[in-house]
Formats: sequence, structure tokens, C-alpha cells
Amino acid sequence: MKTPVSLARHVLAIVLLTVCSLAQAQIVDHISVTPHEHDAEIVIQFAPKILYLRHTPLHEGKDLRVFIRLLDADLLENDLAQETVSAPKTDRVPDIKVTYPELVNGMLVAFSRSTSFTVRPGTDGRSIVITVPLLPPAKTAPIAPPPEKKPAEVVSKVVPPAPPAAIAAPLASKPAEAVVSPAKESVPAEVAPAPASAPVLSTNEVETRAKAYMEDARRAMAAKDSATAVNRLNRVLGLPSSSQTESAQAMIGEAREMNGEMLKARAEYELYLKLFPAGPHAKRVRERLAALPSGAALARSKQRPLPLEAGPAEWTFNGSISSYYYTGKSQIETLVPPPPGQLTFNRDTLSMVDQNSLITSINLNARRRDAFRDTRIVVRDTDNHNYLTPSRSYNRLYSAYIDHNDRKAGYYVRAGRQNPNGMGVMDRFDGLQAGYNLNPEWRVNGVYGDAVEFNSPFKKTFYGASVDLLPQVGLPGVSVYAIEQTLDGMANRRAFGTELRYFDGRVTAYGMLDYDVLYKGVNIAMLQANYLSEGGDNYFMVIDHRRAPSYSLTNALPAAPGLTLQEMVALQGLDQVRAQAVALTAMSDMFAIGVTHPLTENWQIGADYRLSSISSTLPVMAVLPLAQIGTCLGTIDPVNNTCVIDTASQQASGKNHVLSFQTVGTNLFYANAVGVANLSLIQGPTYVGQALSLGYAIPFWERWRLDANLRYYTQKDDSDNKQDRISPSLKLAYQWRSRLFLEGEIGREVSNSTGPARDDHTTRDYMYVGVRWDIN
Repeated sequence: MKTPVSLARHVLAIVLLTVCSLAQAQIVDHISVTPHEHDAEIVIQFAPKILYLRHTPLHEGKDLRVFIRLLDADLLENDLAQETVSAPKTDRVPDIKVTYPELVNGMLVAFSRSTSFTVRPGTDGRSIVITVPLLPPAKTAPIAPPPEKKPAEVVSKVVPPAPPAAIAAPLASKPAEAVVSPAKESVPAEVAPAPASAPVLSTNEVETRAKAYMEDARRAMAAKDSATAVNRLNRVLGLPSSSQTESAQAMIGEAREMNGEMLKARAEYELYLKLFPAGPHAKRVRERLAALPSGAALARSKQRPLPLEAGPAEWTFNGSISSYYYTGKSQIETLVPPPPGQLTFNRDTLSMVDQNSLITSINLNARRRDAFRDTRIVVRDTDNHNYLTPSRSYNRLYSAYIDHNDRKAGYYVRAGRQNPNGMGVMDRFDGLQAGYNLNPEWRVNGVYGDAVEFNSPFKKTFYGASVDLLPQVGLPGVSVYAIEQTLDGMANRRAFGTELRYFDGRVTAYGMLDYDVLYKGVNIAMLQANYLSEGGDNYFMVIDHRRAPSYSLTNALPAAPGLTLQEMVALQGLDQVRAQAVALTAMSDMFAIGVTHPLTENWQIGADYRLSSISSTLPVMAVLPLAQIGTCLGTIDPVNNTCVIDTASQQASGKNHVLSFQTVGTNLFYANAVGVANLSLIQGPTYVGQALSLGYAIPFWERWRLDANLRYYTQKDDSDNKQDRISPSLKLAYQWRSRLFLEGEIGREVSNSTGPARDDHTTRDYMYVGVRWDIN
């Protein structure tokens, strides 16, 4: 009996094609590293929406594992090929490599050395933010200690009060031989360190240097170069008191204000008034102090200072080139019960090589950054050579763009192939997006491009704009956008929406509402949030209500099989096709809530609950002129000479419930070894199931690493059909020197399906082996 075999062959082919199309999906978009005064912020940006679950270890280590969940229902972790992305090298920050997926729902963040860290989700629903302390600076020759102050002939009438902690005060009215004032927090002076026996500067030398620095500062202020002005003024105030000290103390408040550092500007102005209450600049300083923003506006402005250090811009390069060979073989055995009155069972066996391919990927990044400008060039490409069916080989360019951000001028621009980044853009696209900061609180943005949908015959062109109230710690950020999209020249999307962001140190929240006026309906309404308690518990929640797929004219294609979209519009009109698209677009709803609790530094437990469902669609009738379509795939109406095509409604999926429990152990049996166990209890409208996942990763012999995984799934439905599937795998990796990585994996999947009508037994063996070369 060949029918079961034929069916199995087609089902297997469809599954394999689906897996191959998803396996190379780009999940990690890029990694950015931004150093601050005492720490650095590492942002791991993802292409799809994600939900942060937990991380281990909690506070310190060389290998950090962050557990996330992809919110896109079409992306399954089991079907994704592992990808490794390196962060750009940054002074005083450990080297960083990110690998995803790893273990169960895991992402590995490997540092080049052990460091402490904090981890939180980003406010955009697509990122993880890791904060690490800066490494100690490189050692330099010691600077000569200042001579001790002589106690006698000090003629100052006013003793300066102690300055605020963030700003060191210059000593007023001291003779040149007095103690050198400590330098203010700013750009370090770019002068050679003095030998230990260097003499104290003379009065004339102090005056000469102070005047030169003041001239530089005035020129910088005139050119709106606030960071250079702060640098030069700090050099003046770092010298012994001179004729320029008072003017420098007044001007540095203005420079801080221009630089967006409102709290530091306030401190500088207040310090001037304490030191020089009757000085020539006192009136102007009081006026500027009174005009400074206060309250919420001040809280916003304090988060957006320009960088402290201004160094020469240099190009850096990093990335990776990898090539992996995949092969797999399946055997399907089908047993069909005999017809009534017969005793012989029908057994059919199908054995086939289902995968034989070479997948090569490049991930190249170039960066040029100074204190104000940051330019990045990114290229990510994957080539899949299918030896079984060469016609199915493909090359996909996932990213190819140049990104320039000028913090001094307040604008950014990105051009090329890129992933969506707000403004209502839903797809990867070729195009341009840009933004301009009107002030520290408000920014305007624009975008134009063509959507990139691999293997799609349609051309989607869009343009849009948004206005952002930028988020700050403890204050919400809001983005309001409008976007217009055409599909082969026809209006396909006209949406207005808003995105909300919030972070206050414990609560991180992101929300989105998208309304399409062409289809007169909500496209997306979602809210996700994390709360970190003082005890380290992480609570998370997601509410997601969206069209699946999103509103589009292409959703109407099933209403008239055999016709192109242009033909449907020509025969029925655009409004009718759009109404059919609305009727055939289902609604997806998902709710999730969970918590992770740290038992100890090395052990965590977590639990979460998920509820999901997909609504039914409406029946659709298309009446088409028979003379213009040729062949009728529906019912012919001879009276009106038309073809009537009835498209039945799609049934709703019903509610699916999933209750999951997870345990994570660090330093399990061996140092830096990690074990993860996950148990899920599943209940659908017509079936119940259980899923168990076990993972263990252990580094050994410094350069070796072994990953062992075991997955088990069982299911039983109302028709007494049962399914069991077990999948063990073993992966071995070796690091040769510092940049070359060799790794391979072998695995087997055994599946048994039994039921009243037939029994299936499937075994699939697979392996891959490859090499990755890191460029840095």
C-alpha cells in the first residue's frame, strides 16, 4: 500500500523546507558597547521581539547565560541554526561574543575575562542591556606630587567652602606657590607625564598656560564645541589660581549646560557663587542658574550628556566567517491495520537522505568612533548550497548598511538593508532611516524603503515618520508614528500608532498600538513588562493581540485561487479585495506571566503560564466574470455568466495552555558548567502533551567545551492518537589559538505515532561539522 508512504514523503518534504527556511533566520541583529564614566553599557539588539526570562550567574562570571523567549510564533528555537556575533572592541571593556540559541531558551554571552555585571531587558522589546564596570586604565608614569602648602602668607579673605562631590573646587586668591588644585572630572590633559622631581610651575608659566587654555575654550564655545570647552576650562581650573580662574569657573557652567549636563551645570554655577559671590560674573551666573530646567525636565536632561573623553577617531574591524556541513538521513516505517476480514498488516518503509548542504556565513563589521560621532558598516550574508537539490540553493543578504550617529549635531542616519527599528516598519527593508534631536527630550525620525521578503513576487514600498519623547530613567518615553505602504503600486498599509517605553531601575515596560485606517482595524496591541524585586526575583508579563498575518492585500488571495492580485483588483475593485482580506485575516491572542526566583548564587527556579489562541476567519464569496477568467475553480452561474467562488471560514484554534517549570544550575559538578531542565505541561482543545528538555554545558581543558541535550515530547489526542518523540544530541567545540573555532554535533530523533488507523515509526540521524574564524 503506497499511499501512506507517499503521504509521509510529502509531509517530510514540507517539514524540511520549513526548517531550512527558518534555520538561517537572523535573530541577533547587532551588539553595541557604550562606555560611560565608570561603566559600559552593552546592548544586544535582536531582529524579532523577545521576552527576558532570567540569567545566570546573577552577578559575576566569565560566561553569562541569558534566557529569553522569541515572541514571534513562527520562530521556533529548535529550528534555528546557532549564530555567533562579536561585539566591537572597546577600550577598558572585556571582549564579548554572543551565541544564540544555546541550551534551552538560552543565549551565551562570553567575556574574555571574568567581570561583574547587571542584566535587564531593553525598553524596545528587542534588546538585552548588560552593564559592566570599566577595566582599570593602562598604567602610566607617575605624576609629580604637588608641594605641600606653606602655612604662612595666605592673603585670601574668603576660604572656599567644600565643593560638591562631583566637582573639585579651585582655591581662590592663593599665591602661585600654593597647592595645585585637583583637576575637575573631564578629558585628561594630553601632556606628557612629568618626572617625579619636576618643579612646580612658576607664576608666569601658570598665567601663560591659563590664558592659552581660556582662548581655546572661548573658541570652542563660539564653535558650539562644548566638550572641548569643558576640557580646556578644566585645565585652567586644574592649575594654581590665576587671573583666569574666576572667568573659567563662570564659563564652565555654560559649557556644561551646552553639553546637556544640567545637573553639573547647576553645581558649577552654585560653586561660582560660593567662591565669588560679588564677582563680575555673579549677576549673569545667577540669571543662568535661575533659567536652568528643574523637576522632570532636569531629570530628563541629566541622562543625555555628551561623552567625557574626546580621542582621535580610528577604524576598528570585527566579525566572523563560518562554514558548516550538514547531513541527515531519515527512515520512516508505516504499519497499516488490515481491512476487515483480513489478517495481514501492510508495512512500508522509506529510507532517504534528507539533508546534504554546506552553509557559509559572513558577519563583518567596521566602526569608526570618537567622542561625538559613531559610524558603523555592517554586512551579514548566508550562502546555502544544497547538494541534494541544487535548484534550492540560495544566497541571502540579511544586512548591509552604513549607520552614522552624530551626538554633537544631534542626528543619526542609516542606509542600506536593515532590520525594522520602530516607526511602524514590520519587515526587513532596503532603504533609509534618519532622526534629528530637537533638544534633549524630543526627536523626529523618518524612514523610506522597500520591504525585503525572500522569494516573494511582490514589491512593497513604504515611507513614514515619527516623533519621539525620549525615555529617561524613571520617566516614560513615547513615540507616535504614521506610515504608508504600497504593494505593486496599490495602497496596502496606512497606519498610525504609538510605542511606549519605561525603565526605572526595577520596572521595564514596552507597549505598542498599531491601527490601520485602510482596513479599519487594530493591527497590533501589545504590552510586555519585567519587574525585578529587591530580592532578585524577576516577574514578567506579556499581553499580545494582533492580526496573524498583519493586514495586507495578499491575505485576499485564497478568495480567488488561480488569479493574481492585480487580476482580482481589476475584476472586483480595490475596496472589495480589501474587504476580502479583512475577512480572511485571523486574530492571534497570547498572554504570558511568570517569575524566576534565585535560590542561591548558583541555583534558580522559574515558572510561567502561557495562553494562546487564533480566531476563526469569515467565509468569503468572490463573483467573477466568467468570460474574463477562463477556467472557473468555483461554481458557474449560467444565468449571470459568472464564476462564484466560496471560501469557507477557517476554524478557530481554540485555547492552548502551557505551564512551564525551569531550573538552572551554575557550577554544576564542575567549575563554569551549567545545567538547565525545563518541563512543560500542554493542554489544547483536542489534545494534551508534555515536553521535557535537559541541557548541560561543560568547558574543560581550557579550550574544549561539551554540550549535551535531551528533548522528549509526548502527546495524546481525543481520537486516541499518540505521539512520542525523543531527541538526544551531543556537541563538541574546540578553540584553536584565539580566533579559530572547530565544532561539530551529532544527534538522533526517534518518533513513534500510533492510532486506530495507522502506526508510524520515524528515525532521523543527523550531524554537522564546521569551522568559525573570528576577526578582531
